[in-house]
Amino acid sequence: MRDKRIKLIYFSLGGSEVKYIELSWAKVFALASVVILIIAFIIGSSIGLFTDYYQDFRIKSLNNINSTLRSQLKDMRQNVMEFQNKMAQLEVNDNEERVIAGLGKIDKDIREVGVGGTAIALTEETSLLPRGTQEELLDTRSIIGQLERRIQLLIDSKGEIDNKLKDNQLKLKHTPSIRPVRGGKLTDSFGWRLDPFIERIKMHNGIDIAAQEGTPIYASAAGVVEFAKSNYRPNKGYGMEIVVDHGNGVKTRYAHLSKISVNVGQKVNRWDIIGRVGETGRATGPHLHYEVLVNGKHVDPLQYILE
Repeated sequence: MRDKRIKLIYFSLGGSEVKYIELSWAKVFALASVVILIIAFIIGSSIGLFTDYYQDFRIKSLNNINSTLRSQLKDMRQNVMEFQNKMAQLEVNDNEERVIAGLGKIDKDIREVGVGGTAIALTEETSLLPRGTQEELLDTRSIIGQLERRIQLLIDSKGEIDNKLKDNQLKLKHTPSIRPVRGGKLTDSFGWRLDPFIERIKMHNGIDIAAQEGTPIYASAAGVVEFAKSNYRPNKGYGMEIVVDHGNGVKTRYAHLSKISVNVGQKVNRWDIIGRVGETGRATGPHLHYEVLVNGKHVDPLQYILE
């Protein structure tokens, strides 16, 4: 069998002489295999070096990102701590306002609602962070979540205070607090006294303020006219009288009037003129008989005169 050979042509260094080398196919294949192995080794080494370089670069980049993130977290936690201090002062002020409004204080334990709370899950990105950074991030998120709930409680409390103050203002508006006659003289007080008509000790359910006939009589608080009586019998009863319902079980009576200036069902405000001083009914001279009733029981009107 004829030996198959391959002839290789090359030139000498001088470039003038042509030389030949004859190689068998087996040697050619062997030589090609060596060349391929060398090339593969070079490529593999290059890939390894590039991979190591890329990994080193990525690790360095991640370390820089982690360092920046930890610095930002530190600044954020500082800001959160300052905000916590401000929040604590706002809560102290809120409790003071609640006391003024007649509401109970909110305990510190209630204000610090949800401490710990539901565990906060890591995202895909944050799960790649170092363990220490993950813990700082989760802790900061937890504090921020707690502050959000405390802020909401503070907002709710402010709304409760506003509503209570409005109720208080409305109640004050409808609570007798002024002397219904300007000037005049207090001639009889609330309580047991000698009745001038029967000359016996008898309960006097109001106060008497002597004043010139026709002197204006003012409503002592806001309310609705419940009763207005212009017909009377001489020397009998209260004469011409007005009863104003102020709500919350409080009513006032104005008796012995010479004139009534309001009608039943009419709304009145404090300082509205509702009538004039007179001496109608059982009276010994011009004066206003003024009563305050709470849940149907007579009380001393002087307790409701704050001026």
